[in-house]
Amino acid sequence: MFPLILLILWALIKAVPTTSEGLSTSSNATLLWGPYRPNLYLGIRPRIPNSLLMGLMWSNADDPSDISKNLRHTCEQDEGMAGYGWTAYDVRKGGMQIVNDTGNKLDLITQFAKVSDDERSGNWGLRIQCIPRANALDHQKTTMIFYLGSEDSNSRIDCTEGHKINPSNSDVVCDSTMVGLRNFKLKIADHRVDSDSLQRTSVKSLTIPADSIWQAKSIFTSQLKGSDSLEGMVADSPGEGNLHFVQKIFEGGFEFDVLFSSDSTSETMTSSSLTEGIQDALSTFSKRFQSVYSPQAPFQDEQHIKFSQSLLSNLMGGIGYFYGTSKVDVSSAPEYAENDQNFWGQAATARSRAVVEEQGPYQLFSAVPSRSFFPRGFLWDEGFHLQVIMDWDMDLVLEIGSSWFDLMDENGWIAREQILGPEARSKVPSEFQTQYPHYANPPTLFLVVQAFVARLSRQLPYPGAPSRYLSDPAAGKAFLKAIYPKLKKHYEWFCQTQAGNLKNYQLLGSDFNQGYRWRGRTPQHILTSGLDDYPRAQPPHPEELHVDALCWVGSMAVALGKISAFLDEKEDQKMFSKHETDVVQSIDGIHWSEPDQAYCDTTVVDGNRVEKVCHKGYISLFPFLVGLMGPDHSHLEAVLDLIRDPEELWSPYGLRSLSPKDKYYGTDENYWRSPVWININYMVMQRLLELAQHPGPYQHKVREIYTELRVNLGNTVFNSWKKTGFAWEQYNPDTGKGQRTQHFTGWTALIVRILTMPDLQSGSQPQTSKYINQLTDTDGWGMTLILMMMGMLICFVFWRRLKRVWRRLVASI
Repeated sequence: MFPLILLILWALIKAVPTTSEGLSTSSNATLLWGPYRPNLYLGIRPRIPNSLLMGLMWSNADDPSDISKNLRHTCEQDEGMAGYGWTAYDVRKGGMQIVNDTGNKLDLITQFAKVSDDERSGNWGLRIQCIPRANALDHQKTTMIFYLGSEDSNSRIDCTEGHKINPSNSDVVCDSTMVGLRNFKLKIADHRVDSDSLQRTSVKSLTIPADSIWQAKSIFTSQLKGSDSLEGMVADSPGEGNLHFVQKIFEGGFEFDVLFSSDSTSETMTSSSLTEGIQDALSTFSKRFQSVYSPQAPFQDEQHIKFSQSLLSNLMGGIGYFYGTSKVDVSSAPEYAENDQNFWGQAATARSRAVVEEQGPYQLFSAVPSRSFFPRGFLWDEGFHLQVIMDWDMDLVLEIGSSWFDLMDENGWIAREQILGPEARSKVPSEFQTQYPHYANPPTLFLVVQAFVARLSRQLPYPGAPSRYLSDPAAGKAFLKAIYPKLKKHYEWFCQTQAGNLKNYQLLGSDFNQGYRWRGRTPQHILTSGLDDYPRAQPPHPEELHVDALCWVGSMAVALGKISAFLDEKEDQKMFSKHETDVVQSIDGIHWSEPDQAYCDTTVVDGNRVEKVCHKGYISLFPFLVGLMGPDHSHLEAVLDLIRDPEELWSPYGLRSLSPKDKYYGTDENYWRSPVWININYMVMQRLLELAQHPGPYQHKVREIYTELRVNLGNTVFNSWKKTGFAWEQYNPDTGKGQRTQHFTGWTALIVRILTMPDLQSGSQPQTSKYINQLTDTDGWGMTLILMMMGMLICFVFWRRLKRVWRRLVASI
């Protein structure tokens, strides 16, 4: 009987679902191909170094002499676009992008779909549709150029098939043998084109240096300039080569397909299979969005759903694969310790004589903050990006996170900006390309791993795509064990390289043994802090301490404590718990200013006197932001008052980065000196929701702030998106207008999560929350308790049946 009960309990445990779509294992093969060149309006490549690069270019062709001037290729800030981006996109399946090109008087729809999950390659297709805008000429001409090139010098691509045999046939077929990929055929076929629409197709095959393939636009315009065509066409010369341009000129609207067929699959990619793949990708996206990220009141109308889908899709559509060398200063100059007076001048002199090496090559799989302005990996941005994606596809998040951790050097350093290879460097001024091994960045990836542990231990539900690591706890634990040493190493590196001088702080109390300051400091900036021009002590001092740096150390200690507890690393757990306690003591003992009722940086004046440097703003919120203030904290009310005060941080459009009362408000660059930033507002919203759903002396006040701030933020980002067609890097605190970088669908996409947070307007607790799982307690034993109760019930039922059988047996005797 007892073994039977154990068998039933085991079956019940295995039956508990971990995703909303079942327990199937998702293969990384579905992540091989994609629009992984996010700096282009459309650029496709596999996650294989030195392999195939593809892209799309187009221009109005009414005047052939203007083609080069109007040719679109890389995403740009000021190129006559009314908007561009993915309306629905899933990294594993594909989706749809719309480009509203007002300059060329056309709307372009690109639809990408993968229809095979073969382990090495698989099939995919791309459909390109052009619709002339209302102000276009009746017979407007448009030229489209699709190109493919190989960065592998040993590969072969031949584009003579079909085109050479039958010149009147507009279809073009290229076949290739390439290292790292199976043999493939790529067919460019017209789809639903009127007989009078297609004017001509030309194929130009070239052999060029492999490291120049990414410069396809300049190569094409050079070829076009050298052509004697009066129609604006490159000379038709198909053949073998490592770069091929397929140029078409159309009149009016048109569609054509790009069909990739791998010989690893039994099926050939066709226009019909592409249509089915597109329909499946769009349908799957819509269904999963409804179950994962459906906006809550008051944002449940169709417009807000479309808005939220767009931001989520563009964040995932901005995921790229990068490969190349990184420029690193290896001089290890002693001035970089920044321990002397005028350290910033000494460090600048040391940088002028830096010993720069190109290290690597490295590879990175990462989202980007902005396809037009920041099309590369940024360390502190990525932690925010992945917090949006994690409930959509946890295994994708872990794949990206692992890619970042693989960049760590032997000391634990990860470059804060990943500028890998010449294509990435082409978007970055030369003075910002070199990375410095003593520069840190906010360690937001720790927040992602901590969130993974919460879902793995069933403290939080997971509604997304099937996850290997969540459906198989052993696999999840093995993943954690693999990255845990790297997390510890980065923590130790951060604490060592960003340590502050506490000699003069011991006078405040012997328990204050934690203090940190960002290296890379100048009088105007601390770029390494992520808050760039936020006001700090003037002049800089080698013994100043930064409250945000200390809080990030505390945040890492909390995350490592939870991870070590899950892995049953008891000694580590005790150590990190002690670190967390020490950090909290130092935060309140060193950085709290009673006269200002705020957390502040500190500096040293007159040789040994500690002085608070208070610039009320985002810095003042950091102990709250990283979760180091509980519902009964003695300074919580002051922090809430700072948040809600319209003369301090509160605005109708979100929380300002700096108080208007500060003398630096809105001055100089005004980057972090007034604007509303969504990433910091999101961190505030997380904490407010947590406190609003737990009893405490300020619960009612927190609920009111949470409810109002959520609506303000949702309206700000939505209204600007509706008006301009873009998400923005930051928002004006006086008007709510989006500003700085456009198409900033990096951490601004956190608004997707804010819209899905519960509406607490009614004053009652929500029945269900994706953020607070009421079936579990804070230690993650809720599900275990439920299963134990079910087991006891089963035992009780079987015991009663056993008693009845025993009584009948006795009666019969």
